[in-house]
Amino acid sequence: MHTRGFARLLAVFICTSVFMPMILSAQETHTPEETEQFVEPYGKGDQMFTMSGGLFIPLFIHFPYADELSDTETFESTGGHIFLGGIGSLGWSSFLTNRVFLGITLTGAFTQSVNKNKEMILPLCLQAGYLFLAGPFEIPVSLEAGIAMNKYEDQTYFGPMLKPGASVYWVMNASWGFGLNFKYWWVPEIYFGSNSSSTSFGNFSEVSLSARYRF
Repeated sequence: MHTRGFARLLAVFICTSVFMPMILSAQETHTPEETEQFVEPYGKGDQMFTMSGGLFIPLFIHFPYADELSDTETFESTGGHIFLGGIGSLGWSSFLTNRVFLGITLTGAFTQSVNKNKEMILPLCLQAGYLFLAGPFEIPVSLEAGIAMNKYEDQTYFGPMLKPGASVYWVMNASWGFGLNFKYWWVPEIYFGSNSSSTSFGNFSEVSLSARYRF
């Protein structure tokens, strides 16, 4: 009898030793743990100030009417006619949601022709954009629309313009970020009546570096 009782106690001890750690482990595995929650880096009302500088790249000029007697449109490359130029820009924006922002930009672009005729384009634009997040990087995609002063030698023209673009920013800390911008400039000069044949659409691009301050 004593032998059987001892065998039973030994069996219980062995079972307890083997299965109890497994039970406790299973309980720990299924116990809810606190997980790190994603926090949006921006909120409604957050503001940013941006300074940019870089290259202004002439692409081509689109003439919708080659002359007064023909409806044939032409595309004239600026290669060999207009040199690379430079741009400088200041911008302010504010977030309407965690990702959507509105702002205003003031830009100056400068270039010259092979004949040393200087051209200056000064756009003042409203900006609307959406921010994508990718780890430590931010990718704002935006569209700027406004009015531009286009001055070529002694000729000055005021007209509309569009500037779609995208940027890639590295976020250094909560206040500062540094980025690379790629933007397309569409700058029309529209004339009516007997001067309609002078209508043209300038096409340019911008590659620039930016420093951005959040406040």
